[in-house]
Amino acid sequence: MSQYAAQFKHLRFWQRLVRSFFAAVGLMSFTIGLVGLLYPDYFKTKWWVIAVVAAVALLWSVWAERPRLPEQKYSFNGTIRLVLGDLLEQNDANVLIGMSSTFDTNVPDGIISRDSIQGQFLDRMYAGSVQNLDRDLDAALSVSSHPVGTITKPGKQDVYPIGTVATLSATNGKKYFCVAYSDMDAHNVACGSIQGVLDSLNAVWDECDRRGNGAPICVPMIGQGLARIPELTAEISIRLIAFSFLLRSRRRRFSRELRIVLTKEGASQINMQEFQAFLASVTQL
Repeated sequence: MSQYAAQFKHLRFWQRLVRSFFAAVGLMSFTIGLVGLLYPDYFKTKWWVIAVVAAVALLWSVWAERPRLPEQKYSFNGTIRLVLGDLLEQNDANVLIGMSSTFDTNVPDGIISRDSIQGQFLDRMYAGSVQNLDRDLDAALSVSSHPVGTITKPGKQDVYPIGTVATLSATNGKKYFCVAYSDMDAHNVACGSIQGVLDSLNAVWDECDRRGNGAPICVPMIGQGLARIPELTAEISIRLIAFSFLLRSRRRRFSRELRIVLTKEGASQINMQEFQAFLASVTQL
């Protein structure tokens, strides 16, 4: 429940809590009033009834407005929802893996952080074998794209366009969409832009359409950490992901569910009530 505690600082939570409290008080007061009409002397001197009404109303409002993870169903027969958990353990869904435009993979030499999603992907899906991951990436890239230039730096030097997707397949048919959404400079410092994120998301949706078989697509909170997109806050990131998915799905349904997977730390940065309100506000698009 610790990830929910952060929601108590948001104004919308308290507004909804107060509304639910007074709605419950009003309903019980109406009921008591009807009883009072039939039995005028029943509530005389029973001041404890006020305390009971207040306590019940408070308990009801706290339960009714307890922080919940946002979820919204849409008319195109698709769903957008937030989940807390491990991106790489979403076994029933395909997964987006963010990479740089050089598709660097070297964790042992420090080019890629071991704690990043890409580093965890290498460790858990390829048992830490950079060679095996590079082999699969090269095979996927050879049929989907070509380098547009080179850069002199440690590690890989071929540069692919932002939005390039290398699709890797697991033995169970699950797809990993490795997409280039940031650039590396000569010192292997990654940087990106909101436009680059949008282009990358659109490219992944297209690849989902071609190869995803309608399965759910899991996306992490893009643009945080080492991607270095300062204007892309956690709140903006998840709204951007959701809105991009929604617009593409309105044109052509390609996945039955967008699952934005958050860590506990990531969830603490999100106003759940505000995001639920955002999802509900775009149902008519």
